[in-house]
Amino acid sequence: MRLRIEEITLVGTSRTIRFEPGMNAIVGSMSGGKTATVSCLRALLGADVSVVPELRGRTIAGTVLVGDRRFRIVRPLVTTANAMVEIAEVDGRGEVWRLPASQLRAGYDATFRDWWRDVLELPRLSVPRAPNDDRSPLVPVTISDYLMYCVLRQKEIDSSVFGTPDNYSKNIKRKYVFEILYGLYDPEAAGLRDRLREVTTELAALTADASTLERILQSTAFASRAQLEVERLATEQELTQARQADVRLAGSIPNEPTTTKLRRRIAETEAEIARAATAAEAEAVSVNHLRELHGQLVAQSRRLTRALVAERLLNDFEFHTCPRCGAGVSDRGDENSCRLCLQTPPNLPAPSSLAAEQDRVIEQVTETEELIDRSTHRLAKLQAAVTDQTRHRTELGAQLDRATSTYITDQADRIRSIAARQAQLEERLARLDDSLALHDRLAGQAERVAELEREQEDLNSRIDATRHSNKAVSERLQKLDDAFEAALRSFDAPRFDDEPGSYINRKTYMPVVDGRPFADLQSQGVEVLVNVAHVLAHQHVALNDPDIPLPNLLIIDGISSNVGHEGVDLERLRKMYASLLRTATEHVDRLQIIVTDNDSPPIDGIHRPLELSDTDRLVPTTPIEPGDGTPEDAPTEEEASD
Repeated sequence: MRLRIEEITLVGTSRTIRFEPGMNAIVGSMSGGKTATVSCLRALLGADVSVVPELRGRTIAGTVLVGDRRFRIVRPLVTTANAMVEIAEVDGRGEVWRLPASQLRAGYDATFRDWWRDVLELPRLSVPRAPNDDRSPLVPVTISDYLMYCVLRQKEIDSSVFGTPDNYSKNIKRKYVFEILYGLYDPEAAGLRDRLREVTTELAALTADASTLERILQSTAFASRAQLEVERLATEQELTQARQADVRLAGSIPNEPTTTKLRRRIAETEAEIARAATAAEAEAVSVNHLRELHGQLVAQSRRLTRALVAERLLNDFEFHTCPRCGAGVSDRGDENSCRLCLQTPPNLPAPSSLAAEQDRVIEQVTETEELIDRSTHRLAKLQAAVTDQTRHRTELGAQLDRATSTYITDQADRIRSIAARQAQLEERLARLDDSLALHDRLAGQAERVAELEREQEDLNSRIDATRHSNKAVSERLQKLDDAFEAALRSFDAPRFDDEPGSYINRKTYMPVVDGRPFADLQSQGVEVLVNVAHVLAHQHVALNDPDIPLPNLLIIDGISSNVGHEGVDLERLRKMYASLLRTATEHVDRLQIIVTDNDSPPIDGIHRPLELSDTDRLVPTTPIEPGDGTPEDAPTEEEASD
């Protein structure tokens, strides 16, 4: 997808940078602000804001071309994740957006990052946070992750491939983006991985549950299922025999209907006794509570009486003689304080309010006494009912004893014994059924575990098949190897004699130069050349393959870092510039390349939209107006602080 930055402006300043199609170079001294410019470009493209202090809080505005659509973007340079970004389409459909930067806010269903991903038609996928853990949570692949293959940052250009060795999570995202771009991570495989995650999670839970259940059963007397089944059969047979014996014994009692009726009446009488006793107990508690309340109300009435008497008799009493020592009390204090203690008397209730309270309390005392009388009367009736029912229960018991004395006396022990044995057998049968249910559950879990393991194996096989059976993927990777080798040769990069030929490792997706992994190159200058060749190779392949969704934009910050500027090294630098310019010119309408360097490009034909210096930095200083009393060559506040 064509992605071109046409212009970027620091709002509120005179700094506007206009880029051309093809290759652009931002040049200037180390402190001029080249890397800060790249940070602004990345922020314009949806990355997190990470800028130098003098840019914080400012706002950038830029115009970008995406495919055939042109957009104007205004973004504040703040680290707040939900800071609002404004987007407006120039001409075309004339659409307008106002979106939070990277974190959703209430009322919004997309972010600025999401907008970039959608407008560039990049796959909307979520990948496991830890690729080797199928239960790892999923995280989305953002525009910042895709830009790792479009922006080569200065702090990483000579130390790592797209900033990966020292950042584990970023390295994981780098590998996922590689797989997405080249078709190794296709939608079918993503769906299979989601199902594999569900299967693995359920399998782990079932395995843990089955292991726990098996340990519990092994520690009990019910560990053997076969033994449980034998015991259950024997218990069931014995229980059947006990029930038959109980039926035969009950049928052999001639006066069974009379005794049954008496037993039912006894049960009803005992229930009535229990009900009356419970009600009597509750009524007794109620009487006690009412008596306590009565006592409290009487005490309250007495206190109110004393207060009323004191108010009437002692209100105007004045001490002229000390009640303690008998000495005279002289005039002192004022009309608002006590003559004796010199304190302000408290505000006491008016006599009328005390009298009203006294009347209310007396009414409550009367009502409480009435309630006590009624509760005492109900309690007496309930106690009498308990006494009557108890006497009736005694009479019924005597009748039952007389009815069964001639026959039941000999059968009582047998009846109790058979009933007790029947209850024991029923309880044991229930415990055996519970234990067998645990064995059934364990067997069911084992079947489910086996089923999940078969599905897990099948999913892994299908995922591996999607990774290795796609011929188009293999062709793309071979083209990437060829483009990488061609780029290194065009740069005339130093080579090694170990294993001639350079390629991309199929497991790590890292470059290998003549058999040496990137981490073993050791020379920082060689690492810069390899990194530039690597990122350029990706663009070469993407430009010729529309199925690779890599944005066609390449930003290289500090392109000549640690590369010599004399002799052979200078010639290699020229060749690297020439190769980049040739690619940008060949695909001028599709690929834009922006590089930053301390020195001017060593070849001609490269547009320089911005030249910075120690005195002309990215953030321009405010010019001094003539005639304001300040010399024209006097340094500004910002320059002085620098």
